[in-house]
Amino acid sequence: MSKNVGSIRRSQIISTFGPGAIVDFRLPGSGALLSGVMQGLEAWEAYTKGGYKQDVVREPRLEALLGVDHFRAPPVGTYLKGGQKRDRVLPIERFPDWLSCPECHVINRSGQWAPSRNRDSLHCGQCRGKPAVLPVRFIAICEKGHLDDFPWTSWLTHEPGCSRPVLALKSVGAGIGGLLLTCKSCGAGRSMAEAFSPKGIPKHKCGGGRPWLGGRQSGCEAAPRITQRGASNVYFSIEQSAITLPDWKVSFREKIADFVDMLDFLDDEDMRIAFIAKKILPTWDGPDTAEEIARRFREMKEGNSGSEGDLRLDEFRMLLTDTSEFDESAMILLNRQQPVPHTLSGMISWISSVERLREVRALTGFTRLKAQVAGKPDAVPLSRSGLSWLPALALHGEGVFLSLDLDAVSEWESRSDVVEHLAHLIQTYVDSARAEGKQVDGAPQQLNARYILIHTLAHALIARLSLDSGYSSSALRERLYVGPEMAGLLIYTSTPDADGTMGGLSRQARPARMEQLVLQALADHELCSADPLCSEGMARSGSNGNHAACHNCMFLPETSCEAWNGFLDRSLLSAGPLSFFKSLGE
Repeated sequence: MSKNVGSIRRSQIISTFGPGAIVDFRLPGSGALLSGVMQGLEAWEAYTKGGYKQDVVREPRLEALLGVDHFRAPPVGTYLKGGQKRDRVLPIERFPDWLSCPECHVINRSGQWAPSRNRDSLHCGQCRGKPAVLPVRFIAICEKGHLDDFPWTSWLTHEPGCSRPVLALKSVGAGIGGLLLTCKSCGAGRSMAEAFSPKGIPKHKCGGGRPWLGGRQSGCEAAPRITQRGASNVYFSIEQSAITLPDWKVSFREKIADFVDMLDFLDDEDMRIAFIAKKILPTWDGPDTAEEIARRFREMKEGNSGSEGDLRLDEFRMLLTDTSEFDESAMILLNRQQPVPHTLSGMISWISSVERLREVRALTGFTRLKAQVAGKPDAVPLSRSGLSWLPALALHGEGVFLSLDLDAVSEWESRSDVVEHLAHLIQTYVDSARAEGKQVDGAPQQLNARYILIHTLAHALIARLSLDSGYSSSALRERLYVGPEMAGLLIYTSTPDADGTMGGLSRQARPARMEQLVLQALADHELCSADPLCSEGMARSGSNGNHAACHNCMFLPETSCEAWNGFLDRSLLSAGPLSFFKSLGE
């Protein structure tokens, strides 16, 4: 089918309806339902000839991390070809190929139905009124990312002598158990409930279908699972993003300009740190230590390694900088430092209102059945071969940034009771994963006290901000900065609109608002309606790294969370003797 069948927002391509995803459209002429799978990146190139350069999105740090030359936004508008205007579109392929008549309930492949006069939809020629046929509800997927039609023809065992089977899918009772696949020719029937097995579709192997790339991948040993066409586990996008920063190296070099030659001359790191402490630190404008200045000088000389840790560390350092006095920087990142309320001092060391930011969000792959957490399961590719680009969008918005006191966090996470608690969480995670049949060598990197504390605090603040800032919780996102030198979080909102947002979120960083915000967020999560089950870790699955966290207290919409609501624990935040903010409740 070469006609335009509908439209979706650009931002949905990067999150919900990227290559490999199933999307439903109502055809403009007949209103018939068309279900199709979005095609891979090679098909993008074929359909965007005539000017993809207007869609190029640049973000050097993210390009280095992902190993691409540039990013491209999903195409919109028109282009000229042969003197004619043509729509710049993305292609889809009909999927599933099996369709059902809503009147007689017969199911068959798309080639067996009668096309409409303008050939934009398919109809049942046997029923009165020739109703438009609908895509069947069920499809087959596997954990390797393959996508196939359900094996309708082999699922049903026909009576001997049935030479012309006519399949029908009809509901004869409640639930899946009442959904019956029958043959109108021989009378054979089988309940669809039998196909819903945790071990896959009985006696069927994965077909290795990759309709978004074309063809099949042979040799897949994963068990095919039946699911509904519109189920959420059919497609989990994998995204990588970066906050666009001013070049910190420029301003940093200006600040040490009088000492560059001497710092270059000193090869010994200890001597360099001693020199910085004596000559540079006394007049240094900022909270950096001599060790941090030495490290930044070394990184300025060596360059960035292109890892995600470096990418986040650069952002963390820039968010610890007030950029409001630099006009050039303010066009990219307007970050205004705010005083830390006295009540929070000693626990929070920095607060800033991020009044303007630019985020580039790239789609790198997807998974099926389960979302990717800590790099597992492996990403399903968007193209048949590695290309020099990935789809991405540039978004603009605002946020609130805060950093915990690193010394206080280090002291807290080294406490014996916190260490013992984390050891228990790690053992529970490993035992749960092995019970589910997974091969695990140890705990993921997120399963540590610092990450869980920052992550849980971010969820608590988002839940509170959704009541005070004018944004819903699904419109807010977290960005966590956790590492040996980081203990911060950015809560932000962003849109593809170049004008960004209205400022209702960044204003929450002002001292009076922030103090009340943090105190209320902590108080809100001291108790849960599912306690004591939740507080004792009995309301969660150990395989997601959670302890005192459940849908009644800590969980957020999946669009808001970096870790799909994993690695959360109220007992480390404000609910109990292990909590970092325990002194605020005394």
